[in-house]
Amino acid sequence: MTERLVRTDYTDPTVNPPEPRQGETGLRESRQDQEGFYGPLHRMHGSALHDKGVALGLAVDTTIGQHGVRVAPGVALDGRGRLLPLAVGGHAKLEDGSLVTVAQLGVVLSTQGLSGTRYFTISWAETFDFTGVGGGVFNTETTPLLRLRKPGEFVDDDLEIILAEVVIDTGGHVTGLDVVNRRAVGSSPNRVPLSRTGVERVGALAVASEVSAGELRALRNGGLVLKAQSLSVQPPDGDASVLWVAPSSGRVGVGTTQPEAPLDVRGTAVFRDRVGIGTAVPEAELDVTGGAVVRGPASVHGASTVLGTTVLRGRVGIRTTTPDVDLDIAGDAVVRDRLCVGRTQALGRVHAIDQGGFTGEDSTGASTVTNVPLLAQSDSTAIGILNAQKRPAFAINIDANGGTADQRGVPTLYDKYDGWWRPGISLKNGRVGMGTQDPGARLWVQTDEADLSAVAAFSATRFGLYAGSGSATGMFVYGKPAAHFWGDVEVAGKVTKSAVQFKIDHPLDPAGRYLSHCAVESDEMKNVYDGEVVLDENGGAEITLPAWFEALNERFRYQLTAVGRPAPRLHISRKLSDNRFSIAGGEPGTEVCWQVTGVRHDAYAVANPLVVESAKEGEEYGRYRHPEEHGVAADLNVNHGLMPPPGRPG
Repeated sequence: MTERLVRTDYTDPTVNPPEPRQGETGLRESRQDQEGFYGPLHRMHGSALHDKGVALGLAVDTTIGQHGVRVAPGVALDGRGRLLPLAVGGHAKLEDGSLVTVAQLGVVLSTQGLSGTRYFTISWAETFDFTGVGGGVFNTETTPLLRLRKPGEFVDDDLEIILAEVVIDTGGHVTGLDVVNRRAVGSSPNRVPLSRTGVERVGALAVASEVSAGELRALRNGGLVLKAQSLSVQPPDGDASVLWVAPSSGRVGVGTTQPEAPLDVRGTAVFRDRVGIGTAVPEAELDVTGGAVVRGPASVHGASTVLGTTVLRGRVGIRTTTPDVDLDIAGDAVVRDRLCVGRTQALGRVHAIDQGGFTGEDSTGASTVTNVPLLAQSDSTAIGILNAQKRPAFAINIDANGGTADQRGVPTLYDKYDGWWRPGISLKNGRVGMGTQDPGARLWVQTDEADLSAVAAFSATRFGLYAGSGSATGMFVYGKPAAHFWGDVEVAGKVTKSAVQFKIDHPLDPAGRYLSHCAVESDEMKNVYDGEVVLDENGGAEITLPAWFEALNERFRYQLTAVGRPAPRLHISRKLSDNRFSIAGGEPGTEVCWQVTGVRHDAYAVANPLVVESAKEGEEYGRYRHPEEHGVAADLNVNHGLMPPPGRPG
């Protein structure tokens, strides 16, 4: 920016040589100095040395879910080079023209009555200070204008600086804070501190501001030094990094942001001259002192260019200069394609073909077999493991090998802990068998040994069997019956059911019949207690309940029934108190059946009240626990997708 600078001359040009003028300076002259010289000078200084943006402070903070957004004191610079100071003790102008004093923590803008996305902006403005008029002092104060602007109303004309982007719901509550359009002022010294805009969260408090990101400085020899946690080079039309430098680890990644070596190239690498890795004086086109990892095709254009099959007609030594066999590797080896063991074409990543079993043993039990495949084609043992004394301990066999396309054998895991080969796990037609080579279900566990359970789950201090999930069903059991428990079952939580009943041996015919009852159901967590009593000589009785009765129950309801004779005056003469209640009004010697119900108010019941009616939400809406009973399709079950249809694998 260039402007014409005009300044008042405070000398008397009518004398020679010119002398300073006598008398007071006029108001018009002072105004000319301010508006014609100092104002343009300050604007040129700001715009020539800096780009527009936030220079210092002006952090924006808000509490998510509440009204209002606040900006802290600070300074910004607009595109015309004008400073926008928000200073403590000064003033700020709001969009309605009102003035507010800048407090120590800044200025708060109300969000009530607003909604949607808004730009929080600051722009240049001045106000006249009337406080000194009485004393003949006339001042104007730079008073930044703060606004919450709709994006459609904002024009990027260098006059407004965006401090933050605020998202407001229909109730005026702030739901989001972002810095996508906020920028810091630029400068051109030999040492440039770099900052990044970010939103920091402390609980519900969100603060948008600048934090240090690094430093760029010039060296005396003309070089540049960038101090940063990481350096990412991206194309102008994308966000993916093509070059990544991690100074803390000393690694460089090409095509990857997680380099695993000092130089990690994901893709093709082309070197057109000698390359030394681990050495500064390579003696060949590729001279590697140490390990080498190639993640893609490598083309070396030079004396050692290889474009097709490579045949080595002599011995090759890796980490040794005196190979004892055709390929002698003194260290680890990684094969990234097929490895063939035996004279055949490899059919898999590792393929070995041989014949023989895993049964040859000498008198000490040590194996005498030398032709067991590693991962291969075999008539019996495919993989075998010896213990430290070379005794066979584990094998994978192909049993029932009929040698036809329809009968390819049953892979079975064997162990020989006690000196006898015993089948452990077998696979047949997608079924898993434990203790059997002919499983009759997806998972079939079988034992023929006396006093040995097929499945046992035990824990000394916790659960024998535990199934859980963070958001879905921890365990889903399907069948008719779905489960059978022989013993006590404890549920530390709620039980949601379609029906509850008990089934016992019939008291009159325990060997030949069952007796079943449904449980009492209520819209309250209700307990029912009853009994019989004979009225005393006064026609009354006192019923004593357990000591824990009132600690467990409240809201008592009573029912009395006289047996053998009418008792119109029979009544509760004293309500429950101290775990007792009294009956009166009957004839002496009358037998009375009584019943008391109570609603639980123990700590667990109070903390977990019964919700009688609730809405079906999410994927449960429109579905049924018992769809067929309501005359709709079975696939409208709320568990549809979790429960496999009958006859099909889940």
